[in-house]
Amino acid sequence: MKKLLFALIPMISTLIFAQESKESNWILKLNATQLVDAVSYPTLQISAERKINPYFSVNAEFGYQLCDFSKADTLLLKSKGFKADLEGRVYLLKLLNSRIESKRNEFYVGLQLFYRENEGTNSVDFSPKNDETKFYTDNFGTKRTAKGFNITFGNQISMSKKIILEPYIGLGMMNRKINNSDIEYDEIKDTRNGTGLKPLFQKLNLEESSGNVFNFCFGLRVGYRL
Repeated sequence: MKKLLFALIPMISTLIFAQESKESNWILKLNATQLVDAVSYPTLQISAERKINPYFSVNAEFGYQLCDFSKADTLLLKSKGFKADLEGRVYLLKLLNSRIESKRNEFYVGLQLFYRENEGTNSVDFSPKNDETKFYTDNFGTKRTAKGFNITFGNQISMSKKIILEPYIGLGMMNRKINNSDIEYDEIKDTRNGTGLKPLFQKLNLEESSGNVFNFCFGLRVGYRL
């Protein structure tokens, strides 16, 4: 009986250790970059990744607009919006060799589908083309939607058994639709004013920026293995 117990103890210990060291199939993440997104709008964005097998996973992400960096004098539309992404990933090194154990760095390539929607009050500085000595500021409402896809490249870095960092970049295409309300500025009759990037950021809120455009994204997620 004692010999049987001595034989079982190492086997039981091995099984327990294997269960403890096995990674969870779920990772909950916060997109830290989206908290300070000045190009579109800052968002509290949370995602959950589900590992289907060692080399393939699905990441679903949703975010709600926190605030708006633009401060128009007149409030026509209250700032609100959301972002949603769905991404399928392939961890290339594990795909090439499925026997590779989890490493500190795991490079992946993904296909991401995304949708964004928001509204708010914006402003544009302009002068009439027939008299550029006059300067006006026009406050107007903006409703905007965007949908498209990105090819993503990222690296999932394990800081510990539970904490991960996930830097990423993405390249793709986006269809953007913008509707303005209560606007006096006319792109045909008027010229936008301002220095630096101000005219560019103001243009992003105008109907003339609607259409298909190249999309680039980058960011950093902070995750926790459940």
